[in-house]
Amino acid sequence: MKRIYHPYTLWEDYKAGFYGNCSGDEKKIKSEKVIEMFSSPELTREFMLLVIEKWKYSCEHNLTNESMNKIAYLGQGACCLFGGVPNILTMSVWGSLSQEIRDRSDSIAKSTIKTWELEQRLKNTLVTGSLRDTEMVYQMKLQLN
Repeated sequence: MKRIYHPYTLWEDYKAGFYGNCSGDEKKIKSEKVIEMFSSPELTREFMLLVIEKWKYSCEHNLTNESMNKIAYLGQGACCLFGGVPNILTMSVWGSLSQEIRDRSDSIAKSTIKTWELEQRLKNTLVTGSLRDTEMVYQMKLQLN
């Protein structure tokens, strides 16, 4: 997929406080939000899907970057949407989670990234290709996952 750049003024993650920081009681409350979200596979999936749905520019900018840890970005973004948690705090709390929770969350992120990539391919193909052919290919790929 071709790399897409957007200025930070368009990034939804930036506007949501993804790159911010917190301290004191706020840090403790937000740390608990990270644990709460990742402890629930349903919440993890829901908020990762919200990231790819709501953060168009941020996802294009970050998920087309081959040197980016896309799985970590998606998890950090989900925590930001879920509890207003800055990415640096999510990174800090991540290590305290059980390996089972981390593996499950990584798996959900991988699946969500595949969904986003398929949607991007469909969108790009619709611009340059045949609608009928595109719909068939997209449906066939969805069944393989």
